[in-house]
Amino acid sequence: MSRPGPTTFQVQVLRLGFRALRAFAPDLAQRGAERLFSTPRRHREPEAEREARRRGRPFHFLSKGLRLRGHAWGEGPAILCLHGWEGRGTQFHAFIEPLTQAGFSLLAFDQPGHGGSEGRRSGPLDWAQAIQDLVHQVGPIHGLIAHSLGAAGAAIAMDHGVPVPRAVFLAPPAQPDPYFEHLLDLLGFPPSEHAKAFVAYLQRTGLPPERVRLRSLASRLSSPLLVIHDRGDRDVPWSDGAAIASAWPSATLHITEGLGHRRILRDASVIEKTVAFLGEQAGTALPFHGDGLRSLEWHLYQRDLRMEDRVPQLTLT
Repeated sequence: MSRPGPTTFQVQVLRLGFRALRAFAPDLAQRGAERLFSTPRRHREPEAEREARRRGRPFHFLSKGLRLRGHAWGEGPAILCLHGWEGRGTQFHAFIEPLTQAGFSLLAFDQPGHGGSEGRRSGPLDWAQAIQDLVHQVGPIHGLIAHSLGAAGAAIAMDHGVPVPRAVFLAPPAQPDPYFEHLLDLLGFPPSEHAKAFVAYLQRTGLPPERVRLRSLASRLSSPLLVIHDRGDRDVPWSDGAAIASAWPSATLHITEGLGHRRILRDASVIEKTVAFLGEQAGTALPFHGDGLRSLEWHLYQRDLRMEDRVPQLTLT
């Protein structure tokens, strides 16, 4: 979930700038911190991901007025794959062959502000809305796999009624608070202001704290869940995954060793365990609205189904 840290010089420049801004316009300083926190960087796509993209069927859909890019592979019940912060849907390239050979199709897209999708700023409610918009357009999914912050977006979408029969969370963060507070610390905000600034940030995004912290949401959700987390994860501690699995009524926790935060997406044993878990009830998988892959393509490519006014907006209830 975390991004590579800025250089010492960049930190010094930012701290000086925010110190001056806090002295004259505290609210603007806080909003500036929120902007930094909500603005992902786009990274170069490695060759393995480019090759996967070339083998996939591209599609686009609208979410909150933004054109988001996705790809589909295979036929059969759909597994939706959700990347993490500053990632891309094609990061799940190692899952393509195992899932399609197991009889599933794989859908993956770039969240707002990521990869080939439009947008600059991104947040948990945006991610949840994008998930809801895609599921609304392609029909029911059999399950999902979410990495890192993608798990938070998935949980929020599920909490707002998106049906997910089975889910796998890879290295999920229990709550975003520590990452926001780390940024505030880098910018020179005193610790006494951290909690208040985080609540203000959530208020502006439209989510109360208890509806954005995955650990808090866990007790509200009942779909079978497999949490896989590496004990040596330096970005999101494995204790976060353990806390989520403990609070989720029907969750199973699997701890790995030596994979860290990103290699977990390419590990053969992790992929095998994930596919087996998703396939436990494959016989009862939800079909697309119609006849298999042709129906999926029809939903993805029909122009009128990509119109924003046809997609309900996610609202808090």
